[in-house]
Amino acid sequence: MSTASAIVSVALSLALFFTSYATFTGKEAVRRGIVEVGFPVSLLWLLGLAQCAGALGLLVGLYWSPLALAAAAGLVLYFLGAVGSHIRVGHPRRAGLSAVILLACVAALVLVTLSA
Repeated sequence: MSTASAIVSVALSLALFFTSYATFTGKEAVRRGIVEVGFPVSLLWLLGLAQCAGALGLLVGLYWSPLALAAAAGLVLYFLGAVGSHIRVGHPRRAGLSAVILLACVAALVLVTLSA
């Protein structure tokens, strides 16, 4: 794995651990955003689990690149859904934050693919 893909993977993993913590603990801003897009609050833990699994996949993928590829691809799909959901309900600010993370996921996917 290249240095660039390792740096992006680690940085993205740290951000995802932070967001998954906020999701798992039901921080008010996260909870409000989830409710507004129509996702059931009772399943909030699934979103946190997906983010945490993606972060772990990127980190373990530093040693086994097929896992990094799968994790990065899954995260791209996850955050495409997040951006689309926020745009659908008219929340461009929240969509913007998800879009920034989406761009980092795309960068990780491209770098991991190039270094595999």
